[in-house]
Amino acid sequence: MLIRYHCFYYALGLLCLTLGKVLHPLFYLLLGVYAIFVYRRLSLYHLCLMILLCIIFYLQPHYILQLPSEIEGEVIKASEKYCYLKTDIGTVKLYHQEAIEYGDVIKAKVEPLELYENTNDYAFCERDYLYGQKIFHKAYLQTLLKQQHHPTFYHWLEQRLSDHQDINDYQKLFILGERNESIHDDYQVLTDLSLVHMFALSGMHIHILYALIKNVLGLFLPRSLSRLITYLLIGFYIFSIPMLVSLYRAFFVLLLYDLLKKWLNKLDVFAILIMAPLFYNPYIIFNISFVFSYFVYFIVLLTQHMRYSSFWIYLSSLPIILTLNAQIPLIAFFVSDILNLFIEYFYSLCIFSIIFPALEIILKYYVRVFQSILSFLETINHFIVFSKPTLAWLILFYFFYFRLLLRQEIQHRYRHDICALLSLMLVLNVWSQYKIYGEVTMIDVGQGDCTLIRLPMNQGHILIDTGGHQEYDLATQTIIPYLKSVGISHLDYVYISHDDFDHCGALDSLLEHFSVGQVIDSFEESRQIGCAHIQMLKSDKIYSDSNDQSLLMYVTLPAMNILFMGDASVAVEKDVEKQLQDLDVDVLKVSHHGSATATSATFLSQIHPEIAMIGVKKDNMYHHPSLEVIERLQRKGITILRTDQDGMFHIRFYGKERYILR
Repeated sequence: MLIRYHCFYYALGLLCLTLGKVLHPLFYLLLGVYAIFVYRRLSLYHLCLMILLCIIFYLQPHYILQLPSEIEGEVIKASEKYCYLKTDIGTVKLYHQEAIEYGDVIKAKVEPLELYENTNDYAFCERDYLYGQKIFHKAYLQTLLKQQHHPTFYHWLEQRLSDHQDINDYQKLFILGERNESIHDDYQVLTDLSLVHMFALSGMHIHILYALIKNVLGLFLPRSLSRLITYLLIGFYIFSIPMLVSLYRAFFVLLLYDLLKKWLNKLDVFAILIMAPLFYNPYIIFNISFVFSYFVYFIVLLTQHMRYSSFWIYLSSLPIILTLNAQIPLIAFFVSDILNLFIEYFYSLCIFSIIFPALEIILKYYVRVFQSILSFLETINHFIVFSKPTLAWLILFYFFYFRLLLRQEIQHRYRHDICALLSLMLVLNVWSQYKIYGEVTMIDVGQGDCTLIRLPMNQGHILIDTGGHQEYDLATQTIIPYLKSVGISHLDYVYISHDDFDHCGALDSLLEHFSVGQVIDSFEESRQIGCAHIQMLKSDKIYSDSNDQSLLMYVTLPAMNILFMGDASVAVEKDVEKQLQDLDVDVLKVSHHGSATATSATFLSQIHPEIAMIGVKKDNMYHHPSLEVIERLQRKGITILRTDQDGMFHIRFYGKERYILR
C-alpha cells in the first residue's frame, strides 16, 4: 500500500521542505538526499507521492494580509494586558486596558505595533513565537467600538474554580492550560528542573482524562457507547478552552487511531497529524509545544516495547532541553519517574474538584505537599551548564541516538554508540567552558550598558555594568540566559561604573540568581585577571554629577586595548588628559550612550580608537546617540558598533588577531 506504514516517510519529506522554506535553505539539500533514500528504500511510486505532496505544499500561498485601522473578531485568549483576537485577516495580538474576556466579540480601532526580533544571540524572538501560533500582527487598542460578551463552557469552568488562590492556580493550570502570575515562582522551578511539561496541560493529561471518563461511563453504559461519549466530551472540552497544540495532537491521535486502526497504525496517524499542521501553518515549527510534544510522542512510539523506555525518552529530550535552557538538571530524570503517579492523582483531584467542591480540602494539602517538594528539589538540584548546541552537534547526536535504538531493536551490540553519545556530551561541555578564543560582547540591554569580556581557555569572565529595565527583570530574562547559552556558569568579576539605574539596575537580581565572584564598584588602581589587565583612571577633582563619578577603565587584552568611559562628560575627559597620553586605545566604549555631553573631538584626537562601541536603545526618548558624535566618529574613520542598529555584537580575538561579529 502507498499509505499504510509509509505515511511517516512522506511527513519527514514535508518536514525537511518546511525547514528549508522557513528556517534555512540547507534543508533543501537534506531533502534531496532523503529523496534518494526514499527511492532506494521504497520505490518510485512512493517518491512520486512524496514529491507531489511537497509541490502542493510549496505552491500553497501563505499571504500575510495588511492590518486595517479597524478590526473585529472573537477573543480566543485573554489576559490582563493583551488578548488574541481572531479576525478575517487572521489572529491579532491586541494590547489593551479594557475588561476583555475570553469569548468576547469586539470591534476596535487599533494602532499597529512592530513584532520584535531577537537582538541578542539565542534570545527569545517574539516574531517566531507569534508566527508559530499563526499570529502575524500585533496592535494596541485605541478605541473599543463594540463589545459583546458570550457565556461559554470556559466561563462555567472558570466559575467552578476554587476561591483559594493556591488551589485556583493549579486548577487553572491543569484544566484551562493557563498560568497565573501568582504561580510564577513555582513554574520557574519546574522550568529549571525540566519538569514543566508534566504540569502544563498536555497530552499526558488528556490520556488521564480519557481513562477517567471512560471508566466512569463504563460502569453504566456499554463499552462502545461510553467510548463514543468520552470522545465527544473531550472534544467539546478542548475546543472550548484556548488552543493548545499538545492537546489537539493527543486528542486526534486517540480519535483517529480508534477510527482508522484497521487501515493505519499509530505511526501513520501520527504522521498525518504532523502534515496537517504544516499545511495549515508552516511556521508552527517555531512553536516549542509542537516540537516537544510531537517529537517526544514519536520517541514514545519507537520505544514503547523496549526495556527502560523512560530512559530512552529522557535521553532523546536532552538536546531539546539544552536548546531551551543550555543546562541539564541532574535530578530531572529520577524525579520525573517518581512524580508521575503523584501528577496523576493531582490532576484527577483538580478535575473532580470542579464537580465536587468538597475535594478542595484534600487538594489544598496536595498543593502544600507539592510546593514543599518543589522547595526541596530546588535545594538539592544541581545543573551542568553546557551551552546551546549547534546544528551539527544536534545532527550527530540524533544520528547516534537512532542508530543506538536500531541496534538495540535488532539486538546488536551498541557499546560504541553509547560511547559516541557520551563523547558528544563531553565535547560540548569542554568546548563550552574552554574556548580557544576570547571575546568582548556588548549585550543589547536597551538604554543601558552591559559588556561581557570572556577570556580564552576559561581564564576569567568579566561583566562591566548590568543595564537595567523598569518593566522586567533584565538579569533573569536577558543576561543570565545569554551567559548560560554560551557555557558561562560563573562570573569572576562584575564591575559597576556608577550607580545610575541603566548601568546597575539588574545587579541585585544577577547576584540573587547567578554565581558571581566579586563586585567592584569603587576605584582601584589595577587588577590582573588571566590575560586581561584592568587599570583605572582617576581625576583629582570631585564631581557632583553621578555620571562624572563613573569608573574609567582601561582594559588591556592580547589583541586590543579598550577604554570604558562610563557616562563621563567632556569635563572628565579634560581632567584625565595627561593619563590618556600614555594609553594606546584600540576600542572605545563611547561615554553616555553617545550623548553630545562627551566624546569631544579633542578627546578622540588623543586616543585614536579604531572601533567605537555604543550601548543604546532603538528610538530612545533621549535621542541617543547624538548625530554630532556619530559624525565626529565617522570623520575619524572609526568603525561604529551600536546595539540599536546591530543588536548584540562581538569583538572576537585569537591571539593577536581580532574580528568583528555582528
